[in-house]
Amino acid sequence: MNLSYEQQMLGTVVFIVFVSAFLVELFSGRIHKGDRPWRDGVFTLTGLMAHVLLSGPVVGTLSGLAAVMLFPSSSGALIAVNFWLAFVFLFVAQEFCHYWIHRYAHTWRWLWKLHRTHHTAENLNVGVLYRYNVFWVLLLPQTWFGGFAIYLGLGKPYVAAVLITYFVNVLTHTAFRWDLWLREKMPFSEPFWRVLERVITLPDTHHAHHAYGKGAHPNGNYAITLFIFDTWFGTAKVPNQKQHKFGLPIAKRLHWAEELFWPIIKKPLGPKSE
Repeated sequence: MNLSYEQQMLGTVVFIVFVSAFLVELFSGRIHKGDRPWRDGVFTLTGLMAHVLLSGPVVGTLSGLAAVMLFPSSSGALIAVNFWLAFVFLFVAQEFCHYWIHRYAHTWRWLWKLHRTHHTAENLNVGVLYRYNVFWVLLLPQTWFGGFAIYLGLGKPYVAAVLITYFVNVLTHTAFRWDLWLREKMPFSEPFWRVLERVITLPDTHHAHHAYGKGAHPNGNYAITLFIFDTWFGTAKVPNQKQHKFGLPIAKRLHWAEELFWPIIKKPLGPKSE
């Protein structure tokens, strides 16, 4: 299946945003702060390749074929639907699905092993966006929604919804704690932040999700953008502080091949460090 105009545009914007953010962090010295920057770089590159080779071609094609099979006479049927109505529906639906997939990934052991690679980074930066087990990309709801949305004529609102999610994802994974900086510089805005942090995911809550130790909340704060789902479903924790330890205590004992290719490759834990 050939890529649609919407898919090409989405891919181009995502690539430009990611490369720009990555270069800013790289030249500011943020990327090199981790203990294993080369390993982190290989993991990020592998995740990017998984998106290119699996996410679009496989998931995009399968979801498109499913749309044709389920709605054989409905190509472009929703093209007249109001843009903003379609945007809100797609955005909320994708966020809701991702919240639950992410939550179950921290609950079900087999799903955790697919997701775990995203959490073994010992330095949080935008490169972690693509730090994946290669098979994790097959589960991302945004891609599954794409085939249906584009087939039904909702390509533009779909692209807008995915880009909003992606921009927030970049802003919450970055090593720059811009949220704490703004709150410090503008103390008068604190009431605004107190409301916003319960509705929208900020670096404070997502950094806590990737951390362990003081100020951490790894088994919660699952929402990508709409943190209100965490608030509603009782998985929210707002630490209002900078986190200092990221990753997993067993991160250095995990074999790189299992991290990237489980369940195809399974390896025992390495020895504990002295």
